[in-house]
Amino acid sequence: MKKSKLVIYMASFLMLALFNSCNEKLKDGGLRIGWAIEDITPDGPASLYGQYYERISTYVQSPLKVTACAIESSDENGNKEQAIMVSLDLAQFGKSLQDTLRLVVKQQIPDFNVGKLFLNATHTHSAPNPNAAGKYRKLLLERAGKAIIAAWNNRKPAGISRGLGYAVVGHNRRVEYANGKTEMYGRTDREDFIGIEGPTNPGVDMLFCWDLKKNLTGIIMNVSCPSQVTEAKYYVSSDYWSEVRKQMKDRFSENVFVLPQCGAAGDISPRDLPRGYKSLEANMWEVPGIIEIGRRLRLVIDEAYPDARNTIQTSVVFKHSVKDINLPTRRVSKEEYDNAQKMVNEIRSREPEDKNSPNTAWNRFLQEMKDNEKVHEHGPWDSKTSDYGWLKPMEAVLRQYQKQDKDTVFKMELHAIRLNDVAIATNPFELYTDYGFRITGRCKAKQTFIVQLSGDTGGYLPIKRALQGGGYSAMANHIGPTGGDMLVDETVKMIDAMWK
Repeated sequence: MKKSKLVIYMASFLMLALFNSCNEKLKDGGLRIGWAIEDITPDGPASLYGQYYERISTYVQSPLKVTACAIESSDENGNKEQAIMVSLDLAQFGKSLQDTLRLVVKQQIPDFNVGKLFLNATHTHSAPNPNAAGKYRKLLLERAGKAIIAAWNNRKPAGISRGLGYAVVGHNRRVEYANGKTEMYGRTDREDFIGIEGPTNPGVDMLFCWDLKKNLTGIIMNVSCPSQVTEAKYYVSSDYWSEVRKQMKDRFSENVFVLPQCGAAGDISPRDLPRGYKSLEANMWEVPGIIEIGRRLRLVIDEAYPDARNTIQTSVVFKHSVKDINLPTRRVSKEEYDNAQKMVNEIRSREPEDKNSPNTAWNRFLQEMKDNEKVHEHGPWDSKTSDYGWLKPMEAVLRQYQKQDKDTVFKMELHAIRLNDVAIATNPFELYTDYGFRITGRCKAKQTFIVQLSGDTGGYLPIKRALQGGGYSAMANHIGPTGGDMLVDETVKMIDAMWK
């Protein structure tokens, strides 16, 4: 009888201890985090942004979102640090969007330093152009402003923990040939195919955010792959991030947010080109590809979650530095100019006088694309090696050469944030993966989130061997490897300064 009572007592004690540990409240360390999300889906058919040709949406496959995360800390001396990070389901945006939102926020949140607000795009090609004046621009500013202000007002005592997982999401999309040339989405069944130009980055960086009861409130999630499964479709889509949101709602609740960031991925897409479409993988040009990537990222979250929940920190080193840097623009050589002029002249010489003729480079390009859509199971349906595919970037090279003596620098805003062992660093480019690796490897942070297409649009920033190979994404680049080297150096310097 005594033994039975002892067993019951011990069992009750263990259950009580477990209950108390599960309900243990974290100590307030002065960190405050707030979240908000708004819908930025266009009302009705919209012109989708991201291809040479126009696509008018016929329906909404998944809604577009703007997600805001506001962070503030205050130490025992009253010193404060701040940041508001905003992620938009867009292909890209111009600097004026961020500038306009800062003016809105300055009026609504007078105690926030608007210089510490920054935006980033997920790089979906299934959203409208945010830079064109009109109805959608007005909707975007209204909803994004609402999300930013709500996130700031929703700040509550919080803790953070970091997570790292690996998932196959992106693949290098630049195909090399024996003649030294490179093509984006080039064919790999050619006899002269010799390899893929650059690396991929399967790492998925996560910053988990919690309330003081250890309830998950959101995850800042950095994936080095643009959300471009649906890049050539005729519907609105936030691409694989829509599936991640669905998975999060299923796993936790609709009150747990995801702030998506695209890491250094200027040479990356969701497609495994050497295997082509011969494998059993879901079609990465269609909705099944979205679902598959969402499933892979859900597994990464599930694997990281237990350790993240056991390592929450509420007393946090939080620093946020902002700096304008001037990167040298890429100089177009006389040889490059002459070659571009020769190619432009040759193509133009074959242009019919009637601009509406089906035989113009542009109309032939459109017709080929439409024909390919009818007969090919997957993309790309347009050809960047057609006459028009060459004409557009070569004319850009000519313009760049003609103005390069006046246009010598590109001014960009660089943000560097430290949250304990994590660094977050921004840039406005479609940044090639190697640059991201260089920053991550050289800086003092234990984990680094590179956020591309942030604050502005800087175009592709290729590495040296990409320029040598040429092809789309490595022609007519405003910034080249010299500017890329400087960006790496300045980013590492800013991050390391926060660890001193």
